[in-house]
Amino acid sequence: METVILMKRNLILINVDATIFDVVEPIHSAYARLAAESSIPLPASFLKRVVDARGTSREKLDREFPALANLHSEAQKLYLPQIKRKIEERRILAPDARDFLHSLTERHFEYGFVSSMPRDLLDTLVSMHAFMHPVVSVVQSEVNEGKPEPDLYLKACRMAALHPNKVLVVENSVLGVTSAFLAHTRVVYLESVFERNEEEYAYSFQEFASLKEFDTYLTHENEAKNPFLLRFET
Repeated sequence: METVILMKRNLILINVDATIFDVVEPIHSAYARLAAESSIPLPASFLKRVVDARGTSREKLDREFPALANLHSEAQKLYLPQIKRKIEERRILAPDARDFLHSLTERHFEYGFVSSMPRDLLDTLVSMHAFMHPVVSVVQSEVNEGKPEPDLYLKACRMAALHPNKVLVVENSVLGVTSAFLAHTRVVYLESVFERNEEEYAYSFQEFASLKEFDTYLTHENEAKNPFLLRFET
């Protein structure tokens, strides 16, 4: 049964994959290595979607790239040890992640986490960092359909007992931006390693180059006595 947290405030939902935890680069590197060894082309459109694709979206991705679909199990054998090593060496936090979450806490912004990681891995990462206090967290395996369907964000809003228009999502992928938009939340996009595509990111309300830039925006809004999150209500 879902744990429902009764709140009347706004919420920032953060896709933590690459934004907070540096888990995406090992995944991309694994596919790049295997594709090169097998002389299989590796388009950016595959890498953009492979981390988030689950359920129907994964089936669609595999039909589009059948040769790369055959690499999933071998890629996992490569990237899981890399991620584990980064965790053991305390290199798993993404740049600016610690300062950003500290800043949210200091200004009493409540936040939650969403992820494509397994539940046990996300829980382990959160428990390792005492400064992390997400009020809700959801992983893709806990919903029927993965991104770009809205299930992930709708469940997070439901668990937080908040209407989606009270929620601001921080995303860094095309599937994630689409998912959050379809859930009727407001979305800001953080630049990723991929070249920006105007059509793909048309659903984002605003874009930022980094967590630090986004945090600066939040700070200025707060200092101006114009509560930033309220601007995202409909």
